[in-house]
Amino acid sequence: MSVKCRDIMWLMEDLAPSSYAEEWDNPGLNVGDAESEVKKILVALDATEAVIDEAIEKGADMIVTHHPLLFHPVKKINYDRPDGRKIIKLIKNGINMFAAHTNLDSAKGGTNDTLARLIGLENISVLTAECGDGEGMGRIGDIPGDMTLGMLSVKVKETLGLDAVRVVGNLSSKVKKAALCTGAGMDFLDDAIDAGCDVFITADVRYHEAMDAIDKNIALIDGTHYATENIIVPVLADYLRKKLSNRGVRDVEVLESSVDGQTFVHI
Repeated sequence: MSVKCRDIMWLMEDLAPSSYAEEWDNPGLNVGDAESEVKKILVALDATEAVIDEAIEKGADMIVTHHPLLFHPVKKINYDRPDGRKIIKLIKNGINMFAAHTNLDSAKGGTNDTLARLIGLENISVLTAECGDGEGMGRIGDIPGDMTLGMLSVKVKETLGLDAVRVVGNLSSKVKKAALCTGAGMDFLDDAIDAGCDVFITADVRYHEAMDAIDKNIALIDGTHYATENIIVPVLADYLRKKLSNRGVRDVEVLESSVDGQTFVHI
């Protein structure tokens, strides 16, 4: 059974409708031919040059990522420019590049639901409903058991496979209700406060934002942008495998990228 790039695009649309995406975002087919045949898919967080090289090496003809390759108009496509080099490599090797970004953040079963499930939150609901059917950015949930901020921070660290997390707040304080937003979510801090949360789990926290959280009496756990979102890679790969299998497709292979794209290390 022949599978086209367009078929994979529709499967991704079913999971994360493009209508859920923020206006500034650029999800969808960033590079490629929707009518081309697909035999092997590589799932990754980003279409970095290392990931594109991995796709070439493994013979993938489609890359599905969370982050788009292109956010801004490209005026020049030259091999000596990073974006140009990536685009040229994709085209020369016949690789389609598709992204589901903020639409996947908002969607049921997307990045935020995945993080909430892995951390073990209960009674999960949407932090800020932005989509017509009640889906939206971030999640809120109850923290089971008798847990302190320090204990929750260790749980987040271990769940995300990190050497350390950055924490704002009293590590001995009890935390009962958490909000979270994968990636850069500090725009939703006040939503977490309005929801009565004790702690907000996100990434990319800046100094003055941390000071603001202290003033507003809410704790923060920064799990890094990469780690809070890379958790979606196996989820996406498994989703595509199951959907293709249910349609009787046996000759399309779905791989998970082995590239470590973490930009921060602790020494």
